Amino acid sequence: MKIRKVLKITSLIFTLLTIGFISFLLYQTKDDINADLSNIEEKLARYYNPNRMGGFAVSVFNADSIIYSQGFGYSNKLDKKPYTTNTQQYIASISKTTIGVALMKAEELNLLTIDDPVNKHLPFRIYNPNFPNNEITIKQLATHTSSLDYNELVVESLYVEEAQKSKSLNSFMRDYFQQGKYGEVKFTKFKPGSDWNYSNIGARLAAYIVEVVSGTYFSDFTQTHIFNPLKLNNTHWTESGRDSLLHTNYYEPVEDSIINVQTSGVVLYPSRDIITDITDLTKYCQAIISNNNALLNPDSFSKLISPQLNSSVTNREDDNNGLFFMIDRNNYGITYQLTGMSGGDNCITTMMWFDPKTELGYIFIGNTGTSKLNRSNHNWIYNALVSLGYNYTIDNSKTAEKAKLKWHNIYNRIRAFF
Repeated sequence: MKIRKVLKITSLIFTLLTIGFISFLLYQTKDDINADLSNIEEKLARYYNPNRMGGFAVSVFNADSIIYSQGFGYSNKLDKKPYTTNTQQYIASISKTTIGVALMKAEELNLLTIDDPVNKHLPFRIYNPNFPNNEITIKQLATHTSSLDYNELVVESLYVEEAQKSKSLNSFMRDYFQQGKYGEVKFTKFKPGSDWNYSNIGARLAAYIVEVVSGTYFSDFTQTHIFNPLKLNNTHWTESGRDSLLHTNYYEPVEDSIINVQTSGVVLYPSRDIITDITDLTKYCQAIISNNNALLNPDSFSKLISPQLNSSVTNREDDNNGLFFMIDRNNYGITYQLTGMSGGDNCITTMMWFDPKTELGYIFIGNTGTSKLNRSNHNWIYNALVSLGYNYTIDNSKTAEKAKLKWHNIYNRIRAFF
């Protein structure tokens, strides 16, 4: 009798704990915003703070259609010029995703393989002096595990006037790696492939390899193989290509206000300098989500966005990496795993993320940098976009698929706790 009683009590406690744990998880992962097409405008307007943000545009979409897209605030605050879905701006590090696409296209053209050592294609040799016998590979450049380190002298030389930018990457690469113009080339003390370390130099080097193997300027290669096939007519690498009447002003948050600042291109242009609008950027992301064969073949898409890092890689800031695509619990307040890329500067904030399972994507591009003053505004805005996508997906599904998608979202939210 005593054993039965103990088993009953134990079973009851276990059941209560299980119910309590599940209730806690569901409470913590519930959608607090509940955005839908009838209220999203009001919610985004509420989260926008004109004292801390200039203007921005957003988009929520699936593989073949736009669910919602709108501009808010001002592209020119002084003249009260609205920021619209046609407003153009720099998108910062989201630009790097085109390097990943270009590498996959170069592989399809039999110009390289992603696992090639970089020295197979470069006109000069690069190796980490701490590990002279370990080759650095193209894949390591594309996953930020090459062991190339931050170089302050390069960062200080990044911003240049448009007239000083060169279409060819050759001059900078030789100046940096071969001529030592910026001093000693910086490497970490970790073996290539073993440690994650975000590197703009590594991204530029990957773009340069595309240029070397194709015999084509990187900007021309991406124009031919990305922008033209997708008809991204408002997407450019240089200010000369943009429509100056549609290009936004830029703002930096200072105390409880924003100030108009100037920004220009950078020497490392493939790492930052795409100028585009929300419509073109949405079309580009839709092509990634849908495996658009005008861009790449299915195997290339799989390599592009599939996890490429094993668990032994140290110092990872993200859950994993594709090829210049991140796989992470988004750091703008989304607790579950998405794939994509963010970008930022003192006067730029951009986010482009999607869920490969539901094929829903969310983009924010804004003309104001992120700071402690407006970070919560950005977080709430992005959460509202994801809330809209979540509710739209559920509302527009058949019964069986609705249950499947709902479980997928709950599972993703619960997994974020572990």
